[in-house]
Amino acid sequence: MQQLKLSTHNGIHSQKSTDSFTISQQKEQLENLLYQKVQQGEDISPCIEALYYLASKQTTQDQLQVMWAEVIKERSAFNSLQRVIITTFAILGMIAFFNGAFRSVKPSTAPNPPAVQAH
Repeated sequence: MQQLKLSTHNGIHSQKSTDSFTISQQKEQLENLLYQKVQQGEDISPCIEALYYLASKQTTQDQLQVMWAEVIKERSAFNSLQRVIITTFAILGMIAFFNGAFRSVKPSTAPNPPAVQAH
């Protein structure tokens, strides 16, 4: 693993791997390394390539986040539509059930009891 030596307000700070850092933190470290290499007169092309890679990686991540947000919206819309359809069929089923239940109940054919007249 390559160690990057970055200047901090406390002195020299040694950093091992940049895997756990965000892309912006990695860019910042590469920019610091680039500045150090320029001051020392070293070849900066690997740092430039790494910065281009990180910029490309950030763009790809941004595109993936947009696509994921669209997928979530589509799933949400589908789930809402599915709930509406299920509710509609449940209501239609209840209507059909109660319609059949009320039709099966026949009115009584017995004559009405005689009305009681008040004296």
